[in-house]
Amino acid sequence: MPFDKEKAKRNLKEIQEKFNTDTDISLLHEYHKLYKKEISLFKRSWAAAWLFMYYDRRETPNLRTDSRADSRIAENRQRPREKTAPDAVEINLPEEESKMLFISIGKNRRLFPREVITLIMTKTSTPREDIGVIRILDNYSFVQVRDTKAEEIIAALTGHKFRGRTLTVNYAKPKNSEDDSSK
Repeated sequence: MPFDKEKAKRNLKEIQEKFNTDTDISLLHEYHKLYKKEISLFKRSWAAAWLFMYYDRRETPNLRTDSRADSRIAENRQRPREKTAPDAVEINLPEEESKMLFISIGKNRRLFPREVITLIMTKTSTPREDIGVIRILDNYSFVQVRDTKAEEIIAALTGHKFRGRTLTVNYAKPKNSEDDSSK
């Protein structure tokens, strides 16, 4: 079978799109752990390339391989993303019923809001409705949670190892607390 570079590019775009919207992060994490355990560091990129080659060469009727795929991907970039991921609908909890938590992990560990939601929901009894706005910065994140669940989340996640880091979770300091300490 000859190498069709354009089809391969479309498949890569489709994989990235599915990864960002349709992936069960906890299941992917299990696959990732197994992959890292079974394949040496020096062969991982080659194994990933082989897997992509295998994926690209097989028949993929569920993937759009015609010219409509490129136009749909371009259209998706221009319009807001459809709300399909569990974190796609941002819940803004009332301030009087919520607390803002600080979590010691951020973009530098390739963290996404859906992963924060999955982590909280798997380690605690917190339902999705009790998790509000999530703001991920470079080195840390802020998560709005229902005040009745804040202590449980802090207790469950503090000291938990995630992405090679031991998490620190506590109540976020108010924005103006820096001004108060300088007086």
